[in-house]
Amino acid sequence: MHRRVINLAAAGVLLLAHVVVVAALGTNPPGPILSDMIQLFLGALVIWAVVDASQRSEGWTRSFWRLTAMAYSLWLVAQGLSVYNDAAGSAAVAWMGNLLFCFWFAPLAMAMFLDPEHEGATLDALVALDFVQAVLVCVAAYLYFFYLPKADVPGEMAHSVWTPYFVGYAFVAGAFILRAMITRSRDAFVLFGRLGSFLALSGCVDALYFYGPGRGLKTGAWFDILWSILLVFPTLIAVTWRQEGTPDLGSESRQREKSIYTELFYLLYPLLVLFMSLRIARERLGLAAGVVFLSFICSSARLLVTQNRLVMTQDALRREASRDALTGLWNRKSILEIMDRELLRSERDHEPVGIIMVDVDHFKTINDTRGHAVGDAVLRVIAGGIAAMVRPYDSAGRYGGEEFLIVAPGCGIAETWELAERVRGHVAGCNIVLGGHQIKVTLSLGIATGEVAADAEKVLHAADTALYQAKNAGRNRVLPSMGTRVGGEHRPSTGQSDFWL
Repeated sequence: MHRRVINLAAAGVLLLAHVVVVAALGTNPPGPILSDMIQLFLGALVIWAVVDASQRSEGWTRSFWRLTAMAYSLWLVAQGLSVYNDAAGSAAVAWMGNLLFCFWFAPLAMAMFLDPEHEGATLDALVALDFVQAVLVCVAAYLYFFYLPKADVPGEMAHSVWTPYFVGYAFVAGAFILRAMITRSRDAFVLFGRLGSFLALSGCVDALYFYGPGRGLKTGAWFDILWSILLVFPTLIAVTWRQEGTPDLGSESRQREKSIYTELFYLLYPLLVLFMSLRIARERLGLAAGVVFLSFICSSARLLVTQNRLVMTQDALRREASRDALTGLWNRKSILEIMDRELLRSERDHEPVGIIMVDVDHFKTINDTRGHAVGDAVLRVIAGGIAAMVRPYDSAGRYGGEEFLIVAPGCGIAETWELAERVRGHVAGCNIVLGGHQIKVTLSLGIATGEVAADAEKVLHAADTALYQAKNAGRNRVLPSMGTRVGGEHRPSTGQSDFWL
């Protein structure tokens, strides 16, 4: 807080000193160079305030302030060239300084591409492509505003391109204001709204310089005070910035901004490139074609990246909708759909389908004595064991709680029992060690077979009945649906698996 007060106080002192210099010296030496020097220091104060705001920010807002610092760094370089030109009088330096003055806000315009709903501040492929588009805008702007037109004064824009320049400037400012209007984020509303208003005010001052009373005035005249006031505004915005905090991404009021309106902002740079290339094509068709082609490549690459991410997101959502979040097996809805589908195929191919209902013995005791976290870990180990024992074309799902369901196509009662016994023996041989304590788990399994899709409920009920018969018979065993034991006593596992959690 102390640094912010010093920053504001220093800005106020410099602004007052600028008023004194303009009033006392005006355009007479050393008035112009002192005026530019004061604005140079004001620009440095802006960067100081912006960097401080970045350090006080998190997530996407930090990226916003970093882009702002980059933009004002370009402005500071332009102002330094202006100070040098006041002393040395170089036409080349004046030309370069004016170019930077006209397009210093290009990095700042990239802030529109930041997503307030993402807390990460890392640079990804889409932002990199947007940066390349921004560079192409600068190239097209150089050709459009400085290379092709014939200016009356060296180092300044020709009169014929003043109007397009202000149209583009207004377009950027309006985009920021629109971004603030449609956002659901309080931080985005504040930053985009204030920045859009500032850019609109800055454009109005520029228009007064080119078209109004500022036209023809030299450095050191009264109009320089307006430039200094414009430097105080971003300092004030950065100093008074306070982030709301981590947004509640789970609430309905903060749903992700994925409407078509936000996607329109990514068309800003390609539209500007196309607009300026129409004028460039009249003089240099090859240059215009090259710029448009590169812009098209970037736009197409952005479209492909976005499409790829959309497909990946759809796959993830589809998997999330069909898989159990804890175990990674099929969820109840999906495994029942698989069972119905396999029974339909069985009815057509006249091959039985084995159904195995699995229940973890004494699982409630594990939860009550060890805690639910341990119970979840045990379920994950059991699910992994089941998935390892079934065949590649079998399907295993979590039926509910500590119950699992296995669908085994092409298995009669003997083959189904063999598969169930293989699963039981594997899990019984697992040593689960948690915090130095060993946990032994066993399974009770009920099996049934079916060949008709209409009997799906009956087959499921038969397997469930056999399961409870297995539990009543002493647990850690497999029983078929007819209620009699298949084979002898359960056979011990030939090997053990250790799980240290």
